[in-house]
Amino acid sequence: MENNTRKNLIDSAFDEIYSKGYQGASLTTILKNAKVHKGSMYHFFENKKDMALVCIKEKIYERFVQRYSLILTLESGYLEAFIDGLKDTTKRDFNKGCPIANVVQEMSNIDEDFKVLMEEIYQTFRKNIKDILDIAIQKNEMKECDTTKLALYIASTIEGAILSAKATQNIQDYVDVIDILSSYIMSFKKS
Repeated sequence: MENNTRKNLIDSAFDEIYSKGYQGASLTTILKNAKVHKGSMYHFFENKKDMALVCIKEKIYERFVQRYSLILTLESGYLEAFIDGLKDTTKRDFNKGCPIANVVQEMSNIDEDFKVLMEEIYQTFRKNIKDILDIAIQKNEMKECDTTKLALYIASTIEGAILSAKATQNIQDYVDVIDILSSYIMSFKKS
C-alpha cells in the first residue's frame, strides 16, 4: 500500500508539473489525482519541492532507462536502433515539449536544487547517447570520432527539434529535423 501511495504521488506530481510547470503545479490537484491526503504526502516528502525533485528525477531517469539502455544490450545495429527510437514520435508529447527542457527553462535560474538536478539529468542524457556511439565504435559499426562532441550535438539537435514542434504545434518540424540528423549520424557508419 505504501509503495502504491508513493508511486501515485510521483506519477500525479510528474503529470501536473509536466503540464503546468513547477510553479503552476497545484498541490491540491496532485493530491486529488493521486487520491492521497496531504498527511500521506508528508510521510514520503518534506514538501511540494521535495516531491517535485524526486518525481522529476525518477520519472525522467525511467524514460532514459527505457529509451536507451535496451539499445546497449543489442548485439549489433546500435545506430539504427537509436535512430528508430528518435523517429518514433509516439514516445514524445509535442504539445508539452521535453520535460527536461521545460524544467531547465523554468527553474534552473531561480532555484539551485532544480539547477543541480537538471544539470545531472541533462548530463545523463548526453552520456546515454555517448554510450551508444561508443559501443557502435567498439563493435566496429561506426567510424572513430569525438563521441563527447557528437553526443552534445545530437542532444542539442533533439532538444531543438522538440522545441520547434512544440512552438509550431507541428510534429513535422520534429520529423524533418530528425531526418537530417539521422542522415548525419549514419554518415559515421562504417560501410
